[in-house]
Amino acid sequence: MILCRAWVAANPDKLMVIKFYAPWCRACKSVEPKFLQISKDKKYANIPIIFGQLSVQHNKQFVKSLGIMALPSMQIYAGSEGLVENFPCGPSKIPMLKRKLTETINAKVDPTSFVLKVDCANPENSEAAPCKTRSLALDEEAESSEIDEVISDTRKEENLVYLRTGVPYFKDFDDDEFYDLMDKAKLVTFEPGDIVMRQGMEGSVFYVIESGEVEITVKTAFEDPLTTPPDYLGAIINILGPHNYFGERALITKEPRAASIRALQKTRCFAFDVADIPTSSVLSGKKSATADRMAEVNSKYGTDVYDIDLIADQFDNVSIANQQRGSVFTPQPIRGVDIDEDYVPPELEMQDPDGMNGSRYDATDRVLSLLVRFNQIKRAAKCFGYIVKSKPNFGDPGESRRRALLVSKLTRAQREEFSELFNIIDSSRDGFISILELRRAMDSVGETRSDAELESVINNANPNIDGNTQMSKSEFMGIMAESEFYYLFLSTFEMLDVNKTGYVAAGDLDRVLCGVRDLISDDRMSIIDTSDLDMQVDYETYADMLLGKPL
Repeated sequence: MILCRAWVAANPDKLMVIKFYAPWCRACKSVEPKFLQISKDKKYANIPIIFGQLSVQHNKQFVKSLGIMALPSMQIYAGSEGLVENFPCGPSKIPMLKRKLTETINAKVDPTSFVLKVDCANPENSEAAPCKTRSLALDEEAESSEIDEVISDTRKEENLVYLRTGVPYFKDFDDDEFYDLMDKAKLVTFEPGDIVMRQGMEGSVFYVIESGEVEITVKTAFEDPLTTPPDYLGAIINILGPHNYFGERALITKEPRAASIRALQKTRCFAFDVADIPTSSVLSGKKSATADRMAEVNSKYGTDVYDIDLIADQFDNVSIANQQRGSVFTPQPIRGVDIDEDYVPPELEMQDPDGMNGSRYDATDRVLSLLVRFNQIKRAAKCFGYIVKSKPNFGDPGESRRRALLVSKLTRAQREEFSELFNIIDSSRDGFISILELRRAMDSVGETRSDAELESVINNANPNIDGNTQMSKSEFMGIMAESEFYYLFLSTFEMLDVNKTGYVAAGDLDRVLCGVRDLISDDRMSIIDTSDLDMQVDYETYADMLLGKPL
């Protein structure tokens, strides 16, 4: 991983073509000789271009962090400009690779000097420079700063308080560190439509919005490279206004930017160069961020563009199928569907017309009830394990809408079951699950969790309330629905992964999903809608994508 990053960083004046593959991938083996043939083509002899390969084996998480979700895939970097192309490339896509190489060389390499160029005048390849830059430092002679002309004293005081107490990365600074950083900061202004940051490029500045609005957009490897416009920035996943910040992920991880930022209106931002940030902050790149902080940052710059509603009919059909009788000649009533009361088959009534065996049936019912209750709480424990592992951002409005949609896709029986489970855990009957009630439920099935884990699950259910200690029924239903569908998809795909590699062939996925192809968006099907059915797909990420989770 370090060598790969160092390799890219060490070649700021060259084009770099990287093939990502897996040793067990049949499509990767088919691409191998063709890729080597291209890399040795004499027509590239005078071109500043380097070809390389990276195996996903022992590097899966790093490869995923680069936006690779299918194997083989290709990435093309244009020196210091960063990533310019990212697409799955099976054997049938070799002509497309050649064409993209030609297009990239024509656009990025000077035809006379054969030197890599960066066309800063081309908005597709650059980030906008601020139209105005002002210093925050005081002019000792005039006892004023350049920002006085655009920001009132009251607003300056509000900004200073927010920067000191509202930006989590600045809270741990002592006064000397904080005010020294403020003296070095700039107030920069961007015009509407300016690309402040571009996905795939290196980051060196942290921004805090003083006024205006920006949007966050993300491109994935699923856009069709044949039809996607070159100036397409990706799906809009969030809009940030005053006293929001951006640019922190690239500084913390030292990875290329995970998203693009575009100004929606005239926007002023406080800009902090990474070289000026004290080493006591994770923004300096010299201190590691906590797992919770990284989960929060990754979620912020993820994508939420995939709509589970596109497969609504699939869930409706499953719901209907689950309620069908075994035979038209024995249309027995279904408990919980046709009737509310317990259903006793006629043959049992005939065996005990006087109710002599009633006590035996009651005992059996109690045992079965306890076993059902035990199984329900086990499912809740599995759900909470998923929440602790994935650390979703439950406070985000987009995620709230997505989970509400997932709840709407539950069958009536599932909703009733989760509602009953909520009532089981909510022993106080106050309409909320407390940390104490959650701990008792987990302990009852042998799923002991630490207080920190339980507090994290409940607080994340509504992070808008700092130190939240209880979970409402709607929040509980959203958590259960997301977990239920995630494990449904994952368990289905895991059955195809015989060797436990984390990948399955696109052809296998295609066969599993063939019945719902028309119900899944082009974005979600493009990864398997290919003639290269031996390509390997990261099915855990694909399951997240089907749920509309941030990638």
